[in-house]
Amino acid sequence: MNEMYYWSPGVQFCVKDEELYVERFRYGRQAAQFFPEFYYLTQFGARTEDLEKRFETENRSLLKNLIQDFMKKKILVCSVITPKELFHSQTRLFQNDYPETIKFVKEELEEFKLEQSGRQLVKEGLTYILKDSDYCNDIICRETVRRFSKKAISFHSFSRILGSMQNREDRRSTRYYPSAGGLFPVDVYVFVKSGRVEGVEQGLYYYNPVINGITLVDEGDNITIKSQFITNQEIFAGSAFTIYFLYNARCSMPKYSGMGYYYGILDCGIMTGLITRVSVEEGIGTCSIGDMLYGKIESCFHLNKDQIFLHSMECGYKDETESEQLKENE
Repeated sequence: MNEMYYWSPGVQFCVKDEELYVERFRYGRQAAQFFPEFYYLTQFGARTEDLEKRFETENRSLLKNLIQDFMKKKILVCSVITPKELFHSQTRLFQNDYPETIKFVKEELEEFKLEQSGRQLVKEGLTYILKDSDYCNDIICRETVRRFSKKAISFHSFSRILGSMQNREDRRSTRYYPSAGGLFPVDVYVFVKSGRVEGVEQGLYYYNPVINGITLVDEGDNITIKSQFITNQEIFAGSAFTIYFLYNARCSMPKYSGMGYYYGILDCGIMTGLITRVSVEEGIGTCSIGDMLYGKIESCFHLNKDQIFLHSMECGYKDETESEQLKENE
């Protein structure tokens, strides 16, 4: 089937000095002859064959190659785009008063974090200081774990963590966490490392909430540290298993249209919190990974075009050697 392609939301182009620029890419003068009409056509969707026939040009290969390059760079898209692509355009709308160096200078980043964590948005007005509260142990003990031990996770603990997302038999069509419209549009996959979960072979599995079970999708030989940015490679290498969350547009967009995507992202956050809490109960540490090189392993998942990667978590027992060494040095 010949897909309908659309100009990706948030992608900007301009013709400057008779040359075409799309975001950071320079396409030159010959490509500029097709704009802005090309942009207007793809705003409402067009098939590639129709685009090739639309323009009169002696250089047909130029137009064909341009379309193919737009598709490769996801300037032209035929399915729901990733969160990174969706929110990229917001960067230029935000007035950033901070230097770029806070992204990679540790001292500046720590100062920025202290400033933001201590922010007070309301300066005046009636104020009530709330009573101190006691919280259960799994909330008090929650922490991000970046160094894991090699101890294998018991099948019981592994089952409890993933099982927190199962369909509940006692309440029809519900789970242990809320979801807009009860649609539960976030699919869960888990990559188990070799010898790290008792009774489970290495591989990438789909978690099925209906049967509360996991089904092998891929043996996972290609899922390595290369799927992570260098700052997170040690975390990935040390964890016992990785949980991947993917939004499935087929589940919620029929009811909620584009807002279904937003609700799916909210679901992912709620699920992350639930898994974190159950993991603490089991004495297992977790680390949410903000971004990764998912494209390097996407083929392992065998997804349909409406499944979009959202988030991942690394799970395993905390490496206690560092804290023990600190105690010895005190």
